[in-house]
Amino acid sequence: MSEHPIEKGIAGVIQIYELLDRVRTRQDLVIRDDQFDPGVLLEAAQYAGRRRIGLSVLDTGRLGLVELEALARSGARILTTDEARPLASDWEILQEACRRAGTHLGVFWNGPLPAADGSTAVSPQALEGLLERGLDLHVSNRVRPRHPDALAALAAAAKKGRGFLVIYHVGLLTAELARPASGRAWIHFADASIEDAEAAGAAVAIARAAAAAGSRAAVHIEGGLTLEALDALWAAGAALLFQTPPSDDQSLLRPLERKAARQRKLHARAFWISTAFLP
Repeated sequence: MSEHPIEKGIAGVIQIYELLDRVRTRQDLVIRDDQFDPGVLLEAAQYAGRRRIGLSVLDTGRLGLVELEALARSGARILTTDEARPLASDWEILQEACRRAGTHLGVFWNGPLPAADGSTAVSPQALEGLLERGLDLHVSNRVRPRHPDALAALAAAAKKGRGFLVIYHVGLLTAELARPASGRAWIHFADASIEDAEAAGAAVAIARAAAAAGSRAAVHIEGGLTLEALDALWAAGAALLFQTPPSDDQSLLRPLERKAARQRKLHARAFWISTAFLP
């Protein structure tokens, strides 16, 4: 038997109160668009916008463009991907709605980077134009290699628009990433990428280039580095994201862990959803 209209109404009210309670008690909350009904999401976005509470909606492609634009106009930050919403024309509409509301559109790019030969759905000119208007772009090399020249060009466009180009690097670290870092790209990599002295030198160079440009290298400490290596990264301007259990109070590492947690917290636009993982 289908649910009675009154029961549906009660369920909707409960959803609203549950979501508003989550919004009230957390900053920079990220909610998937398939977790709640569109009307509930819109009310939460309006509530968060009135109270200047950070609320991001992760677009999975479930909502129509009009519904997503309404969320953006209400003050929600929109996070999407080139797979969930592949059209640059949609991004333009959402970016303008976010801009008017004082937020930003964030796009995680999974596919090949735009090609001049027209083989990709989004052209290089369209993407760079969006970056110059404040788009936040997140790019990982986990599935596909990313050429430093292409990343440097994207960083330059993002810098013009005061957007964030966020790069996630998996694998052995090389000094080539210092180029986009010097263009104000944010570079994420794990300590596993620092396999030898050459990679350690590259990590310091990337951190120094990013800090000088006004961004950061974010080093995810998952296995552990020597205190000497961590001190060198910190001195170069890196943000150290410790995923390891806290050291005991007698450890020489403990003061650095505390300092890293207090002094160099990343801006919400400088990572994709969470700092707990490398996408």
